Amino acid sequence: MRIKERILEYISSEDYMPRTSEELCMIFDIEPKGRRDFVNVLKVLEKEGLLITTAKGKYMLPASENLFRGVLEGNKAGFAYFIEEHGIIDDVFIPRDDLNKAWHQDKVLIKVTKKAEADKKAEGEVVKIIEKNKKPIIGTYIQGKNFGFVVPDDTRYGFDLFISKGDRNGAKTNDKVVARIKERKPKGKNPEAIVTNIIGNINEKGVDITSIVMEFDLPFEFSKKVQDRAREIETEVDSKEVEERTDFRDLFTVTIDGATAKDFDDAISIDKKDDNYLLYVHIADVAHYVAKGSALDKEAYRRGNSVYLLDRVIPMLPKELSNGICSLNPGVDRLSMTVKMEINKRGKVVDYKFYESVINSDYRLIYTNVSDIIEGEQDIYEDDLLKEKLLMMNELFEILKEKRERRGSIDFNFTDPEIILGHDGKPIDIVQEERRVANRIIEEFMIVTNETVGSHFGFMEEPFIYRIHEDPSETKVEELRKMIKKFGYSIKGQDIHPKDYESIINEVKGKPEEPLISMMLLRSMSKAEYSPDPQPHFGLASMFYTHFTSPIRRYPDLFIHRILKNFLRNKKNTNNMNEYMKFLNDVSKHCSMTERRAEDAEREVVNMKMAEYMEDNIGKRFDGVISGLTKFGIFVRLDNGVEGLVSFVNMTDDYYNFNEEAFIVVGETRNRIYNLGQKVRVQVIDASRIKRQIDFKFVNGDKDGKNTNE
Repeated sequence: MRIKERILEYISSEDYMPRTSEELCMIFDIEPKGRRDFVNVLKVLEKEGLLITTAKGKYMLPASENLFRGVLEGNKAGFAYFIEEHGIIDDVFIPRDDLNKAWHQDKVLIKVTKKAEADKKAEGEVVKIIEKNKKPIIGTYIQGKNFGFVVPDDTRYGFDLFISKGDRNGAKTNDKVVARIKERKPKGKNPEAIVTNIIGNINEKGVDITSIVMEFDLPFEFSKKVQDRAREIETEVDSKEVEERTDFRDLFTVTIDGATAKDFDDAISIDKKDDNYLLYVHIADVAHYVAKGSALDKEAYRRGNSVYLLDRVIPMLPKELSNGICSLNPGVDRLSMTVKMEINKRGKVVDYKFYESVINSDYRLIYTNVSDIIEGEQDIYEDDLLKEKLLMMNELFEILKEKRERRGSIDFNFTDPEIILGHDGKPIDIVQEERRVANRIIEEFMIVTNETVGSHFGFMEEPFIYRIHEDPSETKVEELRKMIKKFGYSIKGQDIHPKDYESIINEVKGKPEEPLISMMLLRSMSKAEYSPDPQPHFGLASMFYTHFTSPIRRYPDLFIHRILKNFLRNKKNTNNMNEYMKFLNDVSKHCSMTERRAEDAEREVVNMKMAEYMEDNIGKRFDGVISGLTKFGIFVRLDNGVEGLVSFVNMTDDYYNFNEEAFIVVGETRNRIYNLGQKVRVQVIDASRIKRQIDFKFVNGDKDGKNTNE
């Protein structure tokens, strides 16, 4: 254990009493010649906000003095929320006047000044900026007479950047630019910045999405070294390698993916053994081509995952691998890692085995066509063996799905809106994605495979990376109880279980409020993440779960493949268990971070394109339902999935307040009430792809939300 960790562990102990640096030197038995270095370590810990000193120079933890370390989440109104780095306390509200020159994404030390109340968050003030946010800021350049401004795309900064005449570097009005802070100005003045890069005019195709790529600091170009290494990799499978593997090329094997997919990292074979099913899930053997510690590996780790942004994919691996030698394309030999499972009629995996294998896929199938065959609509392949295998897959899918339902696994039956872009990159339509039987078959097969691999290492108690999903927090569960009660639903008992969620999902199935209740349930749940600690997966009601099935697009899966290969070869993962466990923890945290980053970027692109789509609908009226209630307005979701805000400012027929206890919005004079799930009719009064927001106002209508003035 490193000296910093030893110091923190000692000071964190329950019986610790504040001590000076001299006393700590004696306790840690530091010899005179090493005391200067030891004291420097203490000073570094203090600078990082991990320790504080009393007036008498004694060291203690910040929490002992009601101080906490974390990151600020800004707001365009000027205030911020503080997010404690370990989740020890709930988010803390920081008023504008208590930020003390800190801003969005600064790492800070805060003091809690007011405790949380029933309907209010705790309040605090920034006492120290530990690390300033030095990330470049992406925004739109506006030229004035003698100087310019950059309006940040991320409104959470709450200010514009001042650009002097000599620092614009050729930027013109409406250019998307990258700006670097030169100087943080005193309170009340805009920070001064310099334009370092011009992305392009906001009306040029693709510039808007490129801006989001840069805003989230997504690595989108491969270095020459990585590209050269990718080109060096063989384009055909080595015959010598085939000889050393289990040969599954004679198995009837298919891939099933979306119509536009180019990288195929999973393939399926299926058969029967008496009354049991033999399911073979073949996963691309990316680890064979991406050696641990290589340039390709380091770049894949840095990216963490592929990112999907409507008009482009930012891949984790160069196309030579992702679309080439690693992709399980039809009609060619491919190296794979195979999980063979024998599954009985109750959905239990009664036997399994892992293989380093070689396959040759017979078909590259598309979800829509497979669903048509299974649902008896159309068979474009006219292959009796293929149809037989697909129907067998559907049988097993129903068995596995029923098993998950019995144990309470949560299955949300809703899809995300799909934005259709025209040739110029502008949105031309918003439709609901299809989630038909073929999609669900593959999902189910991947779940049982990930559970099988996770359980194997979980019961062995071997070092591993799991996909964990913690129980929802008490606060979110209580809020959920309050919201669903308004629709006549309830969660019985104090403890929360996955079956409680699944029960409500089944209750609302087919009812008008189904999408809204499903969204409430989803928002109340914790975020799944990676961890070396084998905690259960709440959503799947699974004891052990991992990510093994997508190594082309997710780094944790690639990492797990290496662990599995070592197991099959009776090779140790490490000779230093303590260092290895720390390494697993670092990989888990990093991959959780890159996943969140990708999801945030993907969501911002969708929000932007939805706003752009609604720019052409300003003045038009739509039916919708109330999807959210806040202190500043009411969110309304349209049938196509677009969500916008009706601000209280635009509700001019009365003065409205949000009653958090009753979870309703009420007018003070006329006592008009707005509820979650209520049908309403709205008019689009503003939409901005730059601000990524949509504004509605309510229009006159009857109780069913239909406009009486039309």
